[in-house]
Amino acid sequence: MSKFLNLDDPETDPKPQNNAVIGGGLKKKKAKAPRPPTDKAAVARAGQAHGFTRSTTPERTPETPRRGRPPLNEAMTYWRIYIAPELRDDLNALRDTEGRRLNDLLRDMLEAYKAQKS
Repeated sequence: MSKFLNLDDPETDPKPQNNAVIGGGLKKKKAKAPRPPTDKAAVARAGQAHGFTRSTTPERTPETPRRGRPPLNEAMTYWRIYIAPELRDDLNALRDTEGRRLNDLLRDMLEAYKAQKS
C-alpha cells in the first residue's frame, strides 16, 4: 500500500542509530561548580567601611556636609558665604534643636538687628 508523501519511509528517512530524542539535550541542566555560602557579616562590614548599610532608617553622619534643597514654590537664591567654623556649628546646632531652616534663623536675626538699631 503506497501513500502520497510517505514520511515514515525508512529508506528516505532512517531513524537515528542511538535512539536519541531530538532536542533532549535542551532539558538537561549543566552541572555548576559548588560555591560556599556568602558571609553576610563580612559583606556588611565591607559596606560599612565605605558608608553603605542595608538599613532603611535614615542615619546622619557628622562627617558628611549638610545638603538641602529649598521647598517648592518658594523663591530662593543660592548665596555662598564664608563664615567661621564655630559660628557655622552654633547655627547648625540652633537650627537642629529648634527644627527650623537656616533661612528662617537668618531672617529672625536680621529683624532683631534692625529692631536693636532703631
